[in-house]
Amino acid sequence: MGKFKITLARIEMISPNERGEDMGLTFRFDRDQTSFTLPIFLNSREFDDTEMVKVARSKLHDAFKQLYNQCEDWQLSDDERRELARLNVRPKTPVQ
Repeated sequence: MGKFKITLARIEMISPNERGEDMGLTFRFDRDQTSFTLPIFLNSREFDDTEMVKVARSKLHDAFKQLYNQCEDWQLSDDERRELARLNVRPKTPVQ
C-alpha cells in the first residue's frame, strides 16, 4: 500500500450549524483505487485566514486518531490472516 495523497479540496462558507461553525474545509484523500473526502467545520470568527487550515488539519488529525483508537482491536496478526486465508469457506463453483 502506498501513502495517501491528501489535498485541501475546498474552502467554503456554510450556514452556521448548532455549534456556530460557519466554515467548511474539505480534504480529499487518494491512494490507488481508494478515494474519499472529509469535511472539517470551523467557526470563522475564532481564527484568521492564516490559522484556518492549520486548525482544520489539527481537527482532521484528531478525527483519525479517534478512529484509530476505536478500531485498534480490529487489527489481525500475520498468523491470523494466514489462518483465515487457509480456511477458504467460499463455496466451490462448478467447472463448466
